[in-house]
Amino acid sequence: MKPQTINLLRDLNRMFYDTFADAFDASRARTEPGLMRILPEIAPGSHVLDLGCGQGRLAALLPPGCTYIGVDNSKAMLALARKNVERQSLDLETNFTALDLTDSSWTAEVPEPFDWIVMRAVLHHIPAYAHRCRLLRQTATLLKADGRILVANWQFLEIQRLQRRVLPWSEIGLKPTDIEPGDYLLDWKRDGYGRRYVHLIEESETQALAREADLDVRDMFRADGHTNNLTLYAILSSVIKEAED
Repeated sequence: MKPQTINLLRDLNRMFYDTFADAFDASRARTEPGLMRILPEIAPGSHVLDLGCGQGRLAALLPPGCTYIGVDNSKAMLALARKNVERQSLDLETNFTALDLTDSSWTAEVPEPFDWIVMRAVLHHIPAYAHRCRLLRQTATLLKADGRILVANWQFLEIQRLQRRVLPWSEIGLKPTDIEPGDYLLDWKRDGYGRRYVHLIEESETQALAREADLDVRDMFRADGHTNNLTLYAILSSVIKEAED
């Protein structure tokens, strides 16, 4: 994928979330069944990094004593996240930072290491397979030796209603040859009209991305939505390498 196409898609998503931050926040529940299945594994006092934190929902779900850092490239979503956290009396330290995860220098702005890094609905907004690989490899370097990465990606083609939201690339001046297999443009019609770039990350790509980042897939399952398959969750950990004789 050409750099100018990557920049166009990145800017499209940033503009979408800046424009529809309030409507997007209102459209989301407090949490999802798949996330609730994993939360008990996060111990009190853990250091947690939330990449693509959006409106900061995860902060309110963490156990006491955690240190939480939320990262997003939408200033409007970060403003909502700060407001949402301020409204609640949370027993944890929180910090929100504006960072562009498509910029390879982003890790320099984040302290390390972390017990948990959450990438919920973020990898599928990163244009180009090579850039998703790079992002996951960088994320892996921020983990503690026994840390975990939670990756969760939208399986929108499983739902007929969401299939109808797919738009032709000509809407934003692109041709199908400009993008990669699995790339989609979706509409938004709540409080206005918007468009988002989303890449469909299924089981095979999740496995491939994990291998590229030298990570083990400890668990993978689908959950959420009326049909319980709207989101693909994967828990990843660093590969344990045996010492050479």
